[in-house]
Amino acid sequence: MLSRRAVLSGLGASFLGPLCGATEASGAAAIIDTHAHFARGARGGMREFQPAALLAAMETFGVEQVVLSPPPFPPGVDAPRLGEVRAAARQSARFAFAAGGESLNPLLQDTPAGRVSADLLRRFSALAEEIAAAGAASFGELAAEHFSSGRGRHPYESSPPDHPLLLALADVAARHAMPIDLHMEAVPQDMPFPPDRPRGPNPPQLRANISRLERLLEHNREARIVWLHAGWDLTGERTIPLMRGLLERHPNLTMSIKCDRSGARATAPFLPDPPAVRPGWLALLGAFPDRFMIGSDQFAGEETQRLECVRALIDALPPELARRIASENARRIYRLTAA
Repeated sequence: MLSRRAVLSGLGASFLGPLCGATEASGAAAIIDTHAHFARGARGGMREFQPAALLAAMETFGVEQVVLSPPPFPPGVDAPRLGEVRAAARQSARFAFAAGGESLNPLLQDTPAGRVSADLLRRFSALAEEIAAAGAASFGELAAEHFSSGRGRHPYESSPPDHPLLLALADVAARHAMPIDLHMEAVPQDMPFPPDRPRGPNPPQLRANISRLERLLEHNREARIVWLHAGWDLTGERTIPLMRGLLERHPNLTMSIKCDRSGARATAPFLPDPPAVRPGWLALLGAFPDRFMIGSDQFAGEETQRLECVRALIDALPPELARRIASENARRIYRLTAA
């Protein structure tokens, strides 16, 4: 395994350039990664998960802890059980876990918003209470707008963020001071599906979801909503003005940052030529230093480009801001204790 310095030097030649020289200036702040995945494969990677490989990658990139999350499973698949998710994560004190992608999300995707019965609402809330009692750090990953990659059985999933089941989950989350990890591509108004994305099972038209996200945020101000994947935008609509406006209006909204070249370049944290952190991103993070965290979306056992990129982002920030975004906010919002 290469050292972090060697990997970042290689990244600098290919993508991030002089950003990597900022490591010493930032004090190489230790990262808490609030959103990573066990592995791809059967049952969400439970069977393929190799803790040693993930721990080695964490050492390379200065990651102190990770919150491991099941993906947002669609209905009708062989998803793991809560006990399996918890057992896999407890193989190291440096792992915490999210849950609900394997149980809550299939129910959410399978139920139209206008057809939520009282019995289903009770069942959904009881499952959420079980997740809280099991010691999960968050409810996730749940999908409000999730594009298919077009590869294999990777699903398209869409549920309105003000779905009655998500409103009920917000109440459970508030009671337990647990965040909800929400995967949602930004769709400010009805729009055609982006022509530069794989079609696969994705629909030709997308329905607006930002105003409905605001209704979820307003429903219970004690419920912390983590809008996943800031910086990895597949519609081109998750702009700095959009995020800034939502953060100004909703004190219970937080965001985790993902860095991946497959997203829209115009809304990514890095300018490609010359490589630099975009001034607008620096201003946004500086304006809301308590509301952003790292959530790499790294899969265990895969190429570590996403970890490499968030490491470089943290190392490029001013030291105090770097510490807050790298770990302090995550520790507070996810109620994590030192490993």
